[in-house]
Amino acid sequence: MKYAITILCCLWAFQGHAQNLELNQLKSFITRPVGKVTDSLKKAGWIAHPELSGVQNQQMYQTLSFGKSKTEKGKALAWFRVHADVGIINQLYYQSPGIAQFNALLEEIKATGTQKKEEQSIEDKKLNTYYVSPDYIYQTIVGENSFTVMVMANKQ
Repeated sequence: MKYAITILCCLWAFQGHAQNLELNQLKSFITRPVGKVTDSLKKAGWIAHPELSGVQNQQMYQTLSFGKSKTEKGKALAWFRVHADVGIINQLYYQSPGIAQFNALLEEIKATGTQKKEEQSIEDKKLNTYYVSPDYIYQTIVGENSFTVMVMANKQ
């Protein structure tokens, strides 16, 4: 019985942190088959949303969510969207569960030696900022209660 409780506690702890993805994890998804990435996310508790997924102009996109907000009924804790050409991920968007996780990702982006682009834009009350490294392009999108990081390969 003691072991069963320990296992349940470990699973519960894992589920609570599965929505917190680190920058290295996000970068590792780029150029991987979309099926493998979404399968691993589903095993970690993410839920696929076919109604928010599809194919448009030769590019497939899939959307997943994680958890439920305790304060806002029907709202997920985190969102993840992958874009793929010919089944290989070339771009992803990760809406973090909160400002603390977003700030951690932003610090990781800055620590990789990126160059922050001076141009920023505000669209639909969201601030867009771009960071470029030799290997990746990052976009941070900050809204009222929304903190998103986009990652894509830098094909120079």
